[in-house]
Amino acid sequence: MPEDRFRAERESILVLAKKMCEAGLVVASAGNVSARVRDPLARAIAITPTSIPYDVMTPDQVVVVSIESGAAIESTFRASCELPTHLAIYRHRQDVDAIVHTHSPYVSTLSALRKPLPPIIDEMVVYFGGTVEVADYAFTGTDELGANVVRALGDRAGALLSNHGNVCVGRDLAEALHVALTMESTARAYVEALRTGGAVPLPEESLRLGRAMYDRRRDPQRGAVPNR
Repeated sequence: MPEDRFRAERESILVLAKKMCEAGLVVASAGNVSARVRDPLARAIAITPTSIPYDVMTPDQVVVVSIESGAAIESTFRASCELPTHLAIYRHRQDVDAIVHTHSPYVSTLSALRKPLPPIIDEMVVYFGGTVEVADYAFTGTDELGANVVRALGDRAGALLSNHGNVCVGRDLAEALHVALTMESTARAYVEALRTGGAVPLPEESLRLGRAMYDRRRDPQRGAVPNR
């Protein structure tokens, strides 16, 4: 058999997908994971296949897809039905190299309520870049959903999908998963706070400092975080 030039990316996607499932962010074959491939000439991503449970998924089932055309490259399985959303994000966000889409419980609660997740804890601004907005509803797997997610995401690291779940992005797979885990944890804190009287918002100065840290993490050339 010919050597698989995308083997490393396929294996990385599978490892991350299994971690996402083990963390309780998805069940069975729900959710999806993708990342840009390392070969810059390929202009492609590796993404989980559709409808294959993570506990039986193998690296060869991970699909490599052209970012420009959406066509499969050296792959025999079908890509996740959420491929249009992944492609839309990669086409609009050159700073994004990995995407995680989850259906975690508290995130899904907010998405069903179509309620944004405001920054009520310092780390939320640092890792998300601000409020996690809710993308307008569109049916799963459509170009319309992809456009809505890009709009809701802006330059931040995550967005909620109306009646669906969330999308989290990062410079690599580990960072995208960290955003997803942090979002579920803080969504839980927010939902619990709403049950007991509501959350107290962060002061404006904290939002400013947190956003500066977020920007510096995305682009180290921006310089040091401003002094308090």
